[in-house]
Amino acid sequence: MKRLFRGAPPLCLAQFRPGRDNWSVISSHGLTNEIWEKLNIMQGGFCAYCECQLGEDNTKRHVEHFVRKGQDPDVTFDWNNLFGSCNNPNRCGNYKDEHPAAKSIDIAKVCKPDQMDPSEIILFLNSGEVRARSDLNQKNKELADNTIAVFNLNGDSTLENSRKAAIAGEKRLADEYWEMLAGDDSGELAQLLEQELHKALERIKVSQHSTALQHLWEYNEQF
Repeated sequence: MKRLFRGAPPLCLAQFRPGRDNWSVISSHGLTNEIWEKLNIMQGGFCAYCECQLGEDNTKRHVEHFVRKGQDPDVTFDWNNLFGSCNNPNRCGNYKDEHPAAKSIDIAKVCKPDQMDPSEIILFLNSGEVRARSDLNQKNKELADNTIAVFNLNGDSTLENSRKAAIAGEKRLADEYWEMLAGDDSGELAQLLEQELHKALERIKVSQHSTALQHLWEYNEQF
């Protein structure tokens, strides 16, 4: 889960009104792909929550309402409430909306990635797991724990293994960086190491599970 920056809304949303129209009018008017064009600009083609690559097959992805439209119909066509999610039933938007434990969590106490950087509260480990950062106050600890729980970011073995595989593909280079960093007592390699880190972070921006890879390079924490 990473920080997202929301752009201008799809123009089609303005023609519909909560109470008068149901969300189904989007597909019946052939507007789903217009919304996905804007979501993909914001999300780079990845799920907003688990950061898996999303294909163009709409049976394997869905337009996700952060606040459930059944909970608050006024947000049905609100661009600021929409994200693109994978269609995996064991995590992300589907899990949030369907699993009893996730539905019991107050969505106002969950990190919304276009308003807050999830990396400020959540740490991705080299093991493929995630956890709340250890230096959080009580409010942010609750926010982190709720976010991990509501999207099941730490309870789906398929997701954990996918993150672990992505980390494994990058770990040798990151380990070399950390070994050089630990051995640079004089600071002679500081500029070179800073350049290497910058190049790595730029390269992984367009990778699946880029936040896990970012944390591998920046923190390299196993537990």
